[in-house]
Amino acid sequence: MLALLKRHRELLLVAVLLVLPLGVFFAEAKRPADRSGLDRVVLAVTRPIEKVVGWAVTGTLRAWSNYVALRGAQARAAALSREVDRLEMERQDLLQARAENERLAALLDLTRASPDRTFLGARVIGVRMDPKGLQLVTLDRGSDGGVRKMMPVLTAQGVVGRVHSVQGGTSDVLLLVDRNSSIAVRVERSRARANVRGLGDPGPCRLDYALRADDLIEGDELVTSGTDGVFPRGLPVGKVARLRRTTYGLYQNADVLPAVDVTKLEEVLVLASSVRPAQAAPAAQAPTQGGR
Repeated sequence: MLALLKRHRELLLVAVLLVLPLGVFFAEAKRPADRSGLDRVVLAVTRPIEKVVGWAVTGTLRAWSNYVALRGAQARAAALSREVDRLEMERQDLLQARAENERLAALLDLTRASPDRTFLGARVIGVRMDPKGLQLVTLDRGSDGGVRKMMPVLTAQGVVGRVHSVQGGTSDVLLLVDRNSSIAVRVERSRARANVRGLGDPGPCRLDYALRADDLIEGDELVTSGTDGVFPRGLPVGKVARLRRTTYGLYQNADVLPAVDVTKLEEVLVLASSVRPAQAAPAAQAPTQGGR
């Protein structure tokens, strides 16, 4: 008998697997009142198996769905991350373009406000700020573009400096903060005269030759006086800060906060002609200390 079972065990297993579901199906199809004792036994035996199989199948399907969804979510997250990076780069480009447009618009407004002056636009392509040397910036415009030595350089905020040297395609600008720079100015409020001299670093300048009797207070706006043969009158230079009056001496001392932050220069205007033609003759000479 055992030998016969071993010999035909595959057939018996197939028969059981075929008959058992049929038996369960027919037992489940009957109403509870019509079920025989065999039906109830079959259902009692197969119900735990059915639950285990159902749980296993459901769990497998759920795990597969979660896996597929996770793979999809990872792919979407990676795509969204790339899109965010792209949009951030576009945002930065737009911010830079907007800032540049605002600077250029301000320069354009300056040229429109002075139709009797000739301006040459230029970009800053080099910087040399050595506390022990010259405070220079290099422009992408030189003698080929009409730039000449001693021409004033400015932005919409005010005076930057003057052209120090010129090559064919570039020029160097001596900044107002250089220790060799001296600009004749007036106090906008009281019209008192003085000179603004650089100290050799991008920080505050020094106010020279302001008489002790002059009406001067901290916060006063300083503009070019037009008496140094380089800068026309009325260009913003800076503000008075840390005013110091001594009980003796001819002059009072003060710091000057430049109107232009020379560390952030990008585009400038070179003033090629002034409203006062008489200033063109001494324009080749360096400004004197006593611009008063």
